[in-house]
Amino acid sequence: MKRGLGALCGFAATVAFAVYNGALGAVCASPWHGSICAYYLLLSAARGLLLWGQRRERLSETDGAGLKRRYLCAAGGMILVMDLALAAPVILLVLDQRAASMGIIPAITSATYTTYKVTAAAVGLKRTPKDPFLRGLSALRFADALVSVLVLQNTLLLAVDGGITEDMLLLCLVSSAALFAVICVVTALWFAGAWKAAAQKETELR
Repeated sequence: MKRGLGALCGFAATVAFAVYNGALGAVCASPWHGSICAYYLLLSAARGLLLWGQRRERLSETDGAGLKRRYLCAAGGMILVMDLALAAPVILLVLDQRAASMGIIPAITSATYTTYKVTAAAVGLKRTPKDPFLRGLSALRFADALVSVLVLQNTLLLAVDGGITEDMLLLCLVSSAALFAVICVVTALWFAGAWKAAAQKETELR
């Protein structure tokens, strides 16, 4: 019950952050914030699929293993699209195609969200069970936390510096590429492990 409530709170926070970035993208004419909004909406959809799949599997009295495999496959496809979509904000960040300026309030909001998500991800990774759905939710929490760091980096650059200077360009390149690579690896490893576990469970029940 406690874990389910925490997952729902995390889902709500992610949707709210997506809407917040979408609003910033519209108000500030920032394609970067628009791309972050799209990414977080995809992440929310993947998280929703995992939560719903876990519930359906628990309530199923017949084909629980097959149901699990179908939902994991759907969530894995959504996560693949999510990973590909992350390339857009990374490219826009490096090219400095973002809003011209950003006030202190977005910086504080991003810092608060990042702190919350990094803490949640750390706690979740420490106590992740073997269930593929829960492992998937932990992988998404981890990806959420890393992207929130990327958002915070962007927001602070705009709030403090007004954009990327030559001194900051290399840092942005390295940090953005590293975050993107780590997220892709973590989600790919989860999907491979989840698919193998679901297939093994389905074989055992035959």
